[in-house]
Amino acid sequence: MIRVTIAGGTWAAVDKLTDTLAAQGARVRVLTDAPHLARGHRDKGNVEYMAIQREDSLSLRVAFQDTDRAFLAGGDPQRPSRYDLAMIDAAVQAEVPYLVNLSEGGGCPGQSARQWQSETDRHLAAQSITATRIHPALSLDAVLAVAARFVPLGLWGGIAGSGQAALVDSSDVAAAAARILLEGAERHADKVYHLTGPTAVTMGYIADYLEENLSRRVRYHYRARDEQRTLYLRAGLLPPLIEALLGQDTLIREGFYAETTPDLFALTQRPALTVIDWIKEHRGDFIAGE
Repeated sequence: MIRVTIAGGTWAAVDKLTDTLAAQGARVRVLTDAPHLARGHRDKGNVEYMAIQREDSLSLRVAFQDTDRAFLAGGDPQRPSRYDLAMIDAAVQAEVPYLVNLSEGGGCPGQSARQWQSETDRHLAAQSITATRIHPALSLDAVLAVAARFVPLGLWGGIAGSGQAALVDSSDVAAAAARILLEGAERHADKVYHLTGPTAVTMGYIADYLEENLSRRVRYHYRARDEQRTLYLRAGLLPPLIEALLGQDTLIREGFYAETTPDLFALTQRPALTVIDWIKEHRGDFIAGE
C-alpha cells in the first residue's frame, strides 16, 4: 500500500485529494496546524489526520516518517513562506523518497506562467529529493467564491480590467495530483505541470455567464485599486486577504494566467471543467446570498 502524507492547501482542496487517493487504495496522512480540524475529522479507513506544530522542526520530521510520497501545497498568501520551506526540509530530513510540490500564485506582470518559479520551487531544487512540481492556474472555485459574495449585492468587481485567466477547477487539480502521486517518480520525476482551464476568459465574460444562468442583471465593476480596497474593507475582509485579491487581479490584468496548456488533460484523460459548467453546477451559491 502506498503511504502518502499531505500538507498545506485549503481544507476543501485537501479533502478532494484525500478522498481520491483513499478511493484508489493509498494510505493517507493529512497534516494540519489546526488541532480542531484534526479532531473534527475522525480517522477513517486508510485516512488519518495529524495535528502538527509548524514552528517545531522535530514535530514536522516525525509527521513525515514512514512516508512513500509527500504532497505539499504552498503559495498561500496568508501563510508565511517559511512554513512551506520548513515542510520541504522536514520531508527531506525524514528521507521521504518522492515529493510533489504544488505552488499557487506569484509571478511578475509581463512574465509567463511557464517561466515563473516560486520560492518553494527554488528551495526544492536545492534539495536532494526526487520531486515533481505542479503549477495550477487561478482556482475557479476561489475566484467565483468571491463573486458569489458580491454578485447578490450588485457589487462584484475588481481591478482585473479586460485581462483573461484560464481558471481551473480544484477538483481537476486534485485528480491530476492524485494521478501523479499514485503513479509516482517512475513516470513523473523532475517534471513540471502547468494545470489550466480549457480557455481563458475575462471577468466580463463570467458576468455574462452568471447573468444567463441567474436570470438577473450581473455586472463586473471595473474599479481603481484604492476603490476596490475600500469596498473589501467595508465588507469585513482582512487586509492580508485584500492584498492577495488585489495582487491576483493585477496578474489577471497583465495576462499572467491567460496561457492554456494540455497538461491537465494528459494527466486526467478528461476535459477540464469550463467556467460555464461550473456556474451551472453551483448556481445555488449565488442565489443563497440574495
